[in-house]
Amino acid sequence: MSEIFFSCQPIFDEAQNQWGNELLFREGQENKFPSIDEDTATSRILSANFLSGKELDDSLRYVVSFSEAALLDEIPFSIPVKSLVICVTAKCNATPMLVKQLESYRKAGFTILGESDVFSSRWQRHLDLFDVVRVSMATESLNEWTAAISDYAQTRFMASKVESNEEFVLAKQLGFSLFQGYFFEQPQIKSHSDVAPSVISLLDACIVINRSPHDIDEITEVISRDVSLLYKVVTSANILAKSKKKAITNPKQAVVYLGLESLRRLISLLIMSNMNHQECSHLQNAAILRAIFMQQAGPLMNDLDPDEAFLVGAFSLLDAMLGVPMEDVVEQLALNQQAKQALLSRAGPYGDLLELCKHIEHANWDWVGSLCEKMSLRERAVLKAFDKARYQTQTLAATMQV
Repeated sequence: MSEIFFSCQPIFDEAQNQWGNELLFREGQENKFPSIDEDTATSRILSANFLSGKELDDSLRYVVSFSEAALLDEIPFSIPVKSLVICVTAKCNATPMLVKQLESYRKAGFTILGESDVFSSRWQRHLDLFDVVRVSMATESLNEWTAAISDYAQTRFMASKVESNEEFVLAKQLGFSLFQGYFFEQPQIKSHSDVAPSVISLLDACIVINRSPHDIDEITEVISRDVSLLYKVVTSANILAKSKKKAITNPKQAVVYLGLESLRRLISLLIMSNMNHQECSHLQNAAILRAIFMQQAGPLMNDLDPDEAFLVGAFSLLDAMLGVPMEDVVEQLALNQQAKQALLSRAGPYGDLLELCKHIEHANWDWVGSLCEKMSLRERAVLKAFDKARYQTQTLAATMQV
């Protein structure tokens, strides 16, 4: 069990009734920015506040910041619509993919908050996506926002960094309807105890969901092996099913209620919460490249399952990412024997393909030629598959900003 610290700052309406809270991850009792990346911080905030069984005030909204990657991963769909306000960070770009994703969040009923820079040219054509726009009194003149407030009557404007009654009165007179700042209340550092599932359990769940998506019994059995993961799944199901009169307590019932897509999102969120993306992002990209290459090169070999080849490539750097010996990782994963041999000793057909990938990465062309001959593969076709995998990985990395 770990202690998750976060900053909680209230947001008020014109009558000084509390409208919501903004939640920001912190590493301890001091109100300082954390040294971890924003995706890890966001996932820990969500896990500790929404998936830990803590009772949240249903009358309030909770503002949480999301990166472009987390938004495209559909992480917010793991959280109840009425509770969560999606804050689009200033780093997010108005790409067609992100615009389409924000449209789907709005259609689902989420409230979307943008910073004042959404009025810049990159978001100018998509201002209707934002329900709330936040303007800082510390860096901007509120008088310059009267025209925008008048033109966008359907949008609520929030004045932040309000530090005196005079500033509060001025902001109200100019048309702002939400307020945040030290005048009302300083951020409080709070903490929640959070029970984190093991990364191995989460990876096992990924394997089973991808390999046997319709086998509810097997998925339930794997999830039930880790009490912490089971707790998160049942808690998530109950949070998303608040309208049900009777609580969901049966593991299988929770799995069925969530469905495959919600389970995948939940497990992605929990994996992010357990790992520091900043420290291992380059390893993740390398693992993705191996996974895509092995999946595409698999059909070039006889009796090689492309999906199993993908998993071998994806898990081939887990020892470095988790800081534990590969033997300890493989021992606990629900992989077939050939895949385990490949990860442990580069043995068997999957091991040969993984070894081939490794030599291509290091430009050991003599070894590449020898292995292709040994495996009865055309070198040109193999290199073409690797180039295609590298392009797909680069595209994915640029999209996900990892």
